[in-house]
Amino acid sequence: MIKRISYLGLGTMGSGMASNLLKAGYEFTVWNRSAEKCKPFARKGARVAETPTDAVRDIDLVIYMLSNDEAVEEVVFGAKGILRGIKEGQIAIDMSTVLPATSLREQEAFAKRGVDFLDAPVFGSKQEAAKAKLWIMAAGNKAIFEKVKPVLEKLGQTVHYFGKNGNATAMKLVGNLIVALELEALSEGLVLAQKAGLDLNAVMEVVKVADFRSPLLVSNGQNILKRDFSTSFALKLMLKDAGLIEKFGESLKSPIPALRVVEKNLASAVDLGFGKENASALIKALEKQAGVEVNARRR
Repeated sequence: MIKRISYLGLGTMGSGMASNLLKAGYEFTVWNRSAEKCKPFARKGARVAETPTDAVRDIDLVIYMLSNDEAVEEVVFGAKGILRGIKEGQIAIDMSTVLPATSLREQEAFAKRGVDFLDAPVFGSKQEAAKAKLWIMAAGNKAIFEKVKPVLEKLGQTVHYFGKNGNATAMKLVGNLIVALELEALSEGLVLAQKAGLDLNAVMEVVKVADFRSPLLVSNGQNILKRDFSTSFALKLMLKDAGLIEKFGESLKSPIPALRVVEKNLASAVDLGFGKENASALIKALEKQAGVEVNARRR
């Protein structure tokens, strides 16, 4: 039974996920590159680790969600990384969005130390992380998956097993490809509706009910009309993920022509200074080209 957990990475997603695990009553350790983010957890009884190496001391399970492959390289493989301290019999779960090749490299390194490893990225953003409503995918040894599943269920509304290591990170990139294309379609559609002089509130009423509806289109569309780009998932991270999807697609010789269009628009929006805003700020690059601002109050 899992009793002692370390959580590394207290960013937009991680802070909510770690809070839910702390509430669940596990003996809890946290680490973050910026120690300031650890203070709220310390006040609630969590131990604050000085390094990733220290974070895996006397625990059953270490979970980490980091911003990119480079951060995983440092936190897992670095001089003060997890691999310097983790021991046989412990379990590691990487919930980051990274290349499947990175997950496989982690699995190989952990196996040499007698440590079981799962890649377990998630779908959802800040709100779902805080409310334990994420959709979680996991890959690796099935018996270990079953052992940690009760922990993952404290974080998400569904947990899906994908077989061998690397498959969950592959599914994450497949899903994020779909998300990127949906955001592009939404942005192009709303800009076109604005240029056509349509009532944008009426447009969104159709988006809510038509056969192409989706929660992502509805929530992002409503926020765009309010000009609310507060960050649930940062635009710059969507651009990072687009780069991962491109590398992954190329490695499998799988065509991704539409992604290259989205990637160009994401890069344009980041260059315009919107990288820290929500991924829906992608629309601002298209608005600039069109010479309009999509706003329900302006027609």
